[in-house]
Amino acid sequence: MDPDFARWYREVSMEDSKAQARWVGLDLAIKSPTGATVEVLTRLAFDTKASAGGYKEPALAEKLDAFHAAFKAADDDYEPEKRESQVLAACALIRLFRYYSLAQLAVTAASFDGARTPALPMDLVNLAEQAIGSLSTSRRVRPDVSNLEVSLRDVAYEPDFAGVQPGDPQTWKPLFAGMNAAVNGSLSAAAAGVNASVEKMGAYMRVVDEELQMLWWLLGERSLDLDLPFDKVESAVQPLVFALELAERTVSSPGPVAISALLARSGLKSRGKLTVVSAVNAVPADWAATTVGRLTASPVTTPIHFALDKRVEAGGPGAWEAHWSALSGLAADASLSPLRLAELFYREHLLLRFE
Repeated sequence: MDPDFARWYREVSMEDSKAQARWVGLDLAIKSPTGATVEVLTRLAFDTKASAGGYKEPALAEKLDAFHAAFKAADDDYEPEKRESQVLAACALIRLFRYYSLAQLAVTAASFDGARTPALPMDLVNLAEQAIGSLSTSRRVRPDVSNLEVSLRDVAYEPDFAGVQPGDPQTWKPLFAGMNAAVNGSLSAAAAGVNASVEKMGAYMRVVDEELQMLWWLLGERSLDLDLPFDKVESAVQPLVFALELAERTVSSPGPVAISALLARSGLKSRGKLTVVSAVNAVPADWAATTVGRLTASPVTTPIHFALDKRVEAGGPGAWEAHWSALSGLAADASLSPLRLAELFYREHLLLRFE
């Protein structure tokens, strides 16, 4: 059992046996994570106004039931309790941080730069930020070509002629069947090694191409969606449009470590404040409709996309703000610097694209 988990779980219970059972349950709870799993865990960990089981959302209800069932399978005496579920959900997210980028993106987006601060025995948001940097870096390490070499294996087969009769072809069948299986096994192992090497190199080449496309975008200093130079795009429009254009060129979540620097070089400022409402109302109506048309936004993990969705539903500014604020739990005047607003919108879009 991870010592950090044992320390965090002590806030719920001091029983070592119960902690051990919950640790086993965690493995079951995150065995096959999906976007819906992350959504449920994030809602539980942040204790949001939006129910973890959703509202008429079967996928979320199913994942919530599966979360509790995992701990029930490890301990027959388990009964869901709000505080325990919150801590366990946070621990499950931290386990996912190691390899599942959607968990990291969801937590940082849900936090909304500190607007939502969960009462937990660990700094969940800071751990997510660190995990984004670590996972992004690890997925962009140039493969060592020398380690990608694949050598053929010797066929480990010694024929047994004990039952073979030269005049009876049927007695040769087991001999040839064994030889065939041994050769196929050796070739399969070699092919698996080649495929693994090709996948590593292919993944790296995709990342290199991603970064090249982003650099061409930055050097061109032109919004491709609006067909305007960067400096001709209205300042209130820039954060969402520029972030989306970079997100659409991202092939590996959680994106490059330097995404904030790229956004800053495009002209976005880290000073000053821009409200979500102002940014969402500023973008062109057709751009907003196209951006959210194929996506299902969440009031918890993708609140900026959710605001765009509400604006599209309402048909224009002025009729959606109060509804968005009530459902998301964020203030109607929630604001961030243009740079941070763009970075969070970028993360939200990856969360929805790679779900």
